[in-house]
Amino acid sequence: MQLRTLIILLIALVIVVPVASYGAYQYMQPRLDVIKQGDNVSLWYYGYIVVDGTPLVFDTNMASVANNNTSYPKAPDFNYHPPFKPLNDTVGSGSMIKGFDDGLIGMAKGQSGVITVPPSLGYGLENSSKITKHSINGTVPAYQTMNYTSFRAEFGVFPDQGMTIRSPVYGWNIYVMSFNGWYAVIQNEPVVGGQYFPYNSTKAFSIVVENITGTGNNTTISYYTSVANGTMISSSLYVSEVSGGYYYLNGNPYLAGKTLYFYVQIITVKP
Repeated sequence: MQLRTLIILLIALVIVVPVASYGAYQYMQPRLDVIKQGDNVSLWYYGYIVVDGTPLVFDTNMASVANNNTSYPKAPDFNYHPPFKPLNDTVGSGSMIKGFDDGLIGMAKGQSGVITVPPSLGYGLENSSKITKHSINGTVPAYQTMNYTSFRAEFGVFPDQGMTIRSPVYGWNIYVMSFNGWYAVIQNEPVVGGQYFPYNSTKAFSIVVENITGTGNNTTISYYTSVANGTMISSSLYVSEVSGGYYYLNGNPYLAGKTLYFYVQIITVKP
């Protein structure tokens, strides 16, 4: 009878002790603060796109990334905004793009990783109607006749005879030879070898005059455009492609149509 009791006790120990040990092990594991919709999260991050195989940072709140252009080359529209401090985000509030918030869900305090955001969940797709194609090489008559409406649309001023104004298209000076109330006769006044900047703040975009041929009203100016892909013309216009003797001016937001990547380090998570 005693042997039977001993065997029962041994069997109970074999079953109960592992279960109890497992329960204690589970209890001792640290609880992870996993991010869910509506949580308040603070984090470090940098966002980048990949152009021709090279990651280009367009935004960050990390000083070590913002100030290091060797390890972290920057996109043309890089947003430098010190002081650098953690980003606070209420997940799902709409303060960040949807793809960013969606990528945070399921991450936890202390974790880091890369969130991939397709254009549809980022800054949207490109509108092709906002992209225009231009020849790198071109010609323009030295003397032109423009009606009043066209003149005002291009130069933004009234065409007073004898005035000299700067061309917003080519960057060189324009002289108004005459105006009869309906039509203005203008003279383009570049010099051979001259380099002109239609967009004053953008030195990466210029018009270079190669030759001026002909005489009188048959005089023609030959030029080429010096420009690099990715050149930011203004906050709403950039060069999105240079190929085959053409460049393309893009009026879409720079990040539209691009897959975005965000490296994030989660600092805190609070319901």
